[in-house]
Amino acid sequence: MRFLLKLLVAVFGINAGLAQTNTSSSAPNPTALEIFVQQPSVQIVWSTEVSQMKTTDARVGITALVAQSSTGKVRGIRLDLTSSEATDQVYLEEDRIPAVVKALEGISRNMERFRKQDTSSAPYRYFGSDAFRQPLPTVHTLSASYYWGPDSSGLSLSAFKGKEFKLPNEVPGTLSAALSKALQELQSH
Repeated sequence: MRFLLKLLVAVFGINAGLAQTNTSSSAPNPTALEIFVQQPSVQIVWSTEVSQMKTTDARVGITALVAQSSTGKVRGIRLDLTSSEATDQVYLEEDRIPAVVKALEGISRNMERFRKQDTSSAPYRYFGSDAFRQPLPTVHTLSASYYWGPDSSGLSLSAFKGKEFKLPNEVPGTLSAALSKALQELQSH
């Protein structure tokens, strides 16, 4: 635990330095877990793919993992996002997963009410959660919403890189359940 705190302090120190030069067009800063797993001395000592979500437009693989170096161990998940136009990997630390699950559950609970109350004439409408909003500089982490459009509706995922991964006919509750399962796997390892 002490290692993770040191890592987070180091990351936030780095982020504070980058904040002066990062603009809205810059790439988002990596999460602490993303920085950790990219170090040459770090090894993934355990991992398991917990779930997959596949549609005609995109795929999301959810992998629980434990990464370790000589100085410590960090647990979390990796989301592999793939579409015909883009790919991305998003890392979430173990302690961040419950907040993401809660946000996804909130979207699930309220999306139908939003759809019925929204009188917008926009061809695509999105309903998300404040939990996914970020001030600049942004961090390369998961953002989710539910979308309605003329040709489909479903789950929309992004990671603040200008790429959208649409999963038609999927609902936030499916991803929430998969992340909860990943958290259970992590807690048993």
